[in-house]
Amino acid sequence: MNEQLLSKKNVVVTYYPQVNYIHIDWIGFQREQEIYDSGEEVLQIFQKLDCHKVLNDNRKVIGPWNKAAGWTQDYWFPEMIKAGLTHFAWVFPDNVFAELSANQAMPDTDIVHKFMDYNSAEQWLKTVTS
Repeated sequence: MNEQLLSKKNVVVTYYPQVNYIHIDWIGFQREQEIYDSGEEVLQIFQKLDCHKVLNDNRKVIGPWNKAAGWTQDYWFPEMIKAGLTHFAWVFPDNVFAELSANQAMPDTDIVHKFMDYNSAEQWLKTVTS
């Protein structure tokens, strides 16, 4: 059974044990401090799980969040990788400003794969092994 691990106005995190990944569903306009705080909470959750895969869903993100893009790329991703991240499926938003921010935050690593639709991202995560 799926387990909701975090629920805030800007993000919901759910663990899917049958396929062993966490789904991070970012919602609405993302304020800089909310990204830092929520990102830290996601990191703490990830560190406690025996899980190596993330489905990062930006389909519901509205507007830019570029002020936190550098932090995401330079701090959050390296910390997630230290915590065991091996596969990160990133579903990009339709919102052009949110997409620009996501592109800025995208690290230069083979761990992160960009997808324009949810089903392709989910299918990829189900086929890769940790």
